[in-house]
Amino acid sequence: MSLFIPKGDNLCTYYLLPLLGINKKTFGRPFKTTLVSKDGLKLYVHLRRKMLTPTYRHNKYYISELELKEQLYVIFTIPSEHIKDSRLFVKGKYSHMSKEAKQKIYKSSTLPFNKKSRVFTLSSPILQALDRTSQVRNLLQGLIGDWVADDAELIDAPHADWFIEHRIIKI
Repeated sequence: MSLFIPKGDNLCTYYLLPLLGINKKTFGRPFKTTLVSKDGLKLYVHLRRKMLTPTYRHNKYYISELELKEQLYVIFTIPSEHIKDSRLFVKGKYSHMSKEAKQKIYKSSTLPFNKKSRVFTLSSPILQALDRTSQVRNLLQGLIGDWVADDAELIDAPHADWFIEHRIIKI
């Protein structure tokens, strides 16, 4: 459900950027959002403005920068070892992503995962949805007042505006 996703964000930022070894902190304040191509082969990071020191250019998956209607996008290719994961993402089958992909996501998504806070251990529901945990399932059932199937994904499939093609059509 999109109620777990912070307003203005989408899952491309939290589930796909980490597969490239980067996250939204890589881009700092200019970061706006992340988009994916419908074929799951490329990521587009939308920036508010050019960065003074564009360190992302050193990432081995960096392709180029693109300006569309005065909007700046940084283009990356999905690593070959994660194309299957990216295509599962595009289909909204997040829980089916590989164990290796999930580990990268847990480690560098910028969301809390098993973070100790005095007596509590905190994990973002966005990350828990990758493994369809019972905690998130119970939370959803309480919020929507209906049974959530054991094999159901616990977070929304990608919305049309998470894809670069949606932006291109609007231009």
